Amino acid sequence: MKILVLNAGSSSLKFDVWETSLEAIATQLDRKLMQGEVERVASMSDAFKSVFAQLGDTKIEAVGHRVVHGGDLFHASVIVNDEVEKQIDSLSVLAPLHNPHNLEGIRAARAALPDIPHVAVFDTAFHYTLPAYAYAYALPYDYLKVKKIRRYGFHGISHRYVSWKFAQLHGKTTAHYKLITCHLGNGCSVCAVEHGRSVDTSMGFTPLEGLMMGTRSGDVDAGAILHLIMHEKMEPAAVLQTLNKDSGLKGLSGVSNDMRDVLKRASEGDERSELAVETFCYRVRKYIGSYLAAMNGADAVIFTGGIGENSAGIRMRICEGLSNLGVAIDGAANMAASHDPRQIGSGPIQVWVVPTQEELLIARDTLRCIAASQ
Repeated sequence: MKILVLNAGSSSLKFDVWETSLEAIATQLDRKLMQGEVERVASMSDAFKSVFAQLGDTKIEAVGHRVVHGGDLFHASVIVNDEVEKQIDSLSVLAPLHNPHNLEGIRAARAALPDIPHVAVFDTAFHYTLPAYAYAYALPYDYLKVKKIRRYGFHGISHRYVSWKFAQLHGKTTAHYKLITCHLGNGCSVCAVEHGRSVDTSMGFTPLEGLMMGTRSGDVDAGAILHLIMHEKMEPAAVLQTLNKDSGLKGLSGVSNDMRDVLKRASEGDERSELAVETFCYRVRKYIGSYLAAMNGADAVIFTGGIGENSAGIRMRICEGLSNLGVAIDGAANMAASHDPRQIGSGPIQVWVVPTQEELLIARDTLRCIAASQ
């Protein structure tokens, strides 16, 4: 089956085409046929015209859509119908920066390709297994049960893929392992994966909580936010813009949201850039340590995402402070240039780099959903 995988953003539409089957999944013979991106999108309908032009004569048999927030409504991937569209729309209040664009992509794709199945694959679904004590905030209980204020977690597609891939490389299933997966890119999160189940993760009610990121602040005292609103007279919308778009690496360094740029300036002696890098690494290190405590140890720490896969220096700085906990990197293995999954530390807790393939997992989920419905 040829599956079009879509990731619709605010101003871009990324797409892949995968050919897969149940047999291909079992034998790891899925094939990527094409990938591309339409930028500066005026409308999703126009974007699809560009996608179709690039697809040429390729016959698409199904479409898989990445959707950021599934709330407590979606615990697994699902075939899209009108009711599912409405439910995704209802969750836009929880992810106003993502779900509306994901939904626009779904609607445009269903209009353009009405005769084939469409499947929604949710970033939050993998974290549905979090225990209540991990997802509950210590707010009045009605906020949890009625207002649905709780930790949802994100990047679940990536965390799920790399934990599966690690186990597959060892000839076992995820049930055999306790893993800490670190998705480090422009968006960043850490996940504690115990025997194949997400049991804690750094992102929360929104993708804003947790690690410092490219432009997001990560963890900030709620009192500081209230101070900005009540005493500095900032409008809530301006605060939201600051926390999501003007903070993180960009905000601290004053240079860029791109770790490569910040590292370069830090190496040239720029103090703000050095502070941004050290703060970033310290935050990741703290979360790894906390998840070692939460799971009473781990078999491996896995790095993925643009920074996690490509920045040997960042991986080294994160792990340098964890040696007494059993996490140690081999310098030569860490520096070796490779785009393949690889072990870079062989202490009591292994350290690995596993490139993520979220689009492949979306394609596979799409196929499985369709097969299960027949």
